[in-house]
Amino acid sequence: MAQADFSGAVIADEPLVFYRFEEDAGATTLADSSGNDLNIDYSTPLGTTVLGESAAIGKGALFQADASIFTPLMLDPSVGDFTIEAVLKPDATLGDGVPLANQDGTTGPGRSNLVVNAASNYTTFSGGATTNSGVTALADSFDHVVLTYDQSASLEAGTPTFRFYVNGEAAGTSEVIPEAANGNWIIGSNKNQATQFFAGILDEIAIYDKRLDDPDGDGDVADSRVTAHYKGFLADSDTLVTLASDFDYRDSGQSAELTWLVSPALTSLTIDDGNGPLDVLPNTTDCLGSLIVSPTASTTYTLTGVGPVGSESLEVLVTVDEPAVIDRFTTSIDNVPKGGAITLSWQVTNGTTVEIDNGVGPVDPISGSVEVVVDADTTYTLSATNSQGTETGQVVISIFTVDDPTLIAHWKVGETAGETGGTTLLAETGEMFHGNFVGTTAFDTTDPAPVPGGSTASISFDGANSWVEITNFTGIGGSAARTLAFWFKGGAQTNNHATLVGWGTGGTTNRFDTRINTAGIGQIRTEVAGSGSNATTTITDDVWHHCAVVVDPSVGTTIGDIQFYLDGVLDPLTVSGGTAINTTTTNPVLIGYSPGIANRALTGKMDDIRIYSRALTAAEIEALITPLDVTLEITGIRRLENGYVELTWTGAPGEYFLEYSSDLTGESWSEISDSEVIEEGQTTATSVDDFIAPNAESTRIFYRFRPAE
Repeated sequence: MAQADFSGAVIADEPLVFYRFEEDAGATTLADSSGNDLNIDYSTPLGTTVLGESAAIGKGALFQADASIFTPLMLDPSVGDFTIEAVLKPDATLGDGVPLANQDGTTGPGRSNLVVNAASNYTTFSGGATTNSGVTALADSFDHVVLTYDQSASLEAGTPTFRFYVNGEAAGTSEVIPEAANGNWIIGSNKNQATQFFAGILDEIAIYDKRLDDPDGDGDVADSRVTAHYKGFLADSDTLVTLASDFDYRDSGQSAELTWLVSPALTSLTIDDGNGPLDVLPNTTDCLGSLIVSPTASTTYTLTGVGPVGSESLEVLVTVDEPAVIDRFTTSIDNVPKGGAITLSWQVTNGTTVEIDNGVGPVDPISGSVEVVVDADTTYTLSATNSQGTETGQVVISIFTVDDPTLIAHWKVGETAGETGGTTLLAETGEMFHGNFVGTTAFDTTDPAPVPGGSTASISFDGANSWVEITNFTGIGGSAARTLAFWFKGGAQTNNHATLVGWGTGGTTNRFDTRINTAGIGQIRTEVAGSGSNATTTITDDVWHHCAVVVDPSVGTTIGDIQFYLDGVLDPLTVSGGTAINTTTTNPVLIGYSPGIANRALTGKMDDIRIYSRALTAAEIEALITPLDVTLEITGIRRLENGYVELTWTGAPGEYFLEYSSDLTGESWSEISDSEVIEEGQTTATSVDDFIAPNAESTRIFYRFRPAE
């Protein structure tokens, strides 16, 4: 069985290196098949990587998230066009793995790489920003991934661009410029060979000093080689790739289109609906084919192909004239402030048309989600209809009021009953702002911040990839006004650039990360990808500090216009960036980590975290740290049926004596209790006199509360 289509295509395009991983276990050299003799010395393997594993094209190397391979290749990604090409199968259960990266032999982050991130998306990190392909690696599936960089565009007054191609299809792009780097290229981990280890099988890796999608760099992609390489991959690795129908359900007589993706080297291809095979090889061009069918009963279609790597069959079912079923109709949250956004999601089987009332209208008949803004208590009804009738499902949304509607998100931390016993950060501003603990995040009930009105707990982060993800809240976007306020306590950081709160994406201007400037003296820094600004005063002295970050568009909308407040006082900027603030809202808000950059976990504690949709004034920020002036007074007295007296009273959190008198003279006060308490975070309490009040001789009683000494 010949397997030369892919390797032949790669070698024809003259890569700098081409590692095929065809070696058996125990090999001491990994061959460079490019002809450039950049073989890898593998006489002292690291970790538990296994050679000789079955792969898409012959053999591959199984990486188990504990090893990397040092290559002889030296290529500075900043000096010209280049391409990274890989055939790989990542372990979809693990993320933030780097199949390929280049080192920087001096200082700085200089590198370009191929990354499988925590969401199993193919990405690259270069130029201080992430480029996401938008394509997710599927479990137990090999992918053909090409990443090109267009440096030559600058010669034509164009913009240098990263471009992804995954399984032959153009994917994500970005206009990011790589940093210069003069080190070797690394397989299986980040450039430092100590973090972001890859897990999965690497089959083929090639690196070029040109673009596969524009080999001569003239801006005309008519000579692109990406498709030829992908076809070579298919010819050597697959017989049938996919078979699908554009409709899972049809009413009798309605048409559906069957489509397939197959190897370009098939000798036979048929579809059988149960009445015998139909030759559909003539319906197939450039690996893609289609057929229109009109079943009158539920039918299973079987696609069978024969090619260089064997015979294979795939099936797809088109259901006809069965009742519609609403498998799922849910809301992301069911209790929001007025004007809050919710996400309605659905999954329907056998629906011809599906729609949602209250202004949403027709939606995808199989599955999907839609975001809606809710201004009043609302019941949404989903109707799924076909020839057999209509099925309906409902969700109910209720509105709650907030004292300050600009306080978009508020996490008091541990103040809700039972919160500290779980792994969810509950928000005072509604269910949609609840956060899920990731890693080793924990509540600390022994060291709350000195929040006015009291606090019973803080959140503790240990710097070991732990954070809180606010899944349904993506922050405040664009250059809109905002204030981020929180309490922080911590010392030396485990990770450089430890992030306190962040949201947005990695593109220039699109990130909004507030972190600790570990390269300085541990002061606050907020950055937007492109530049950032630093405050003046350290916060890493292991004492509680109140921090506030203010974006006020009336002052300006670059990162250099940001305002920092430390312990209620404006803290001057020591570094002032010039990049515009244009935050994206596609990633969840993270507390204790950066959404866009790995290895930025926080070490320390946080409490009373707030995000406002306006710029707070200096006086309002000072009020956030000013102790509450709560009058100590009895606000209610009620005699109970058993003769006891119930007292309702107010005061600052703490312990108090409950005393009584019969005539209010100075020496007449006597103690009833020495352990009356207003809990942290509270200003009211209820106490009961079960000692003096039941005495028949007590016809007149005066009460008072006195702080414990």
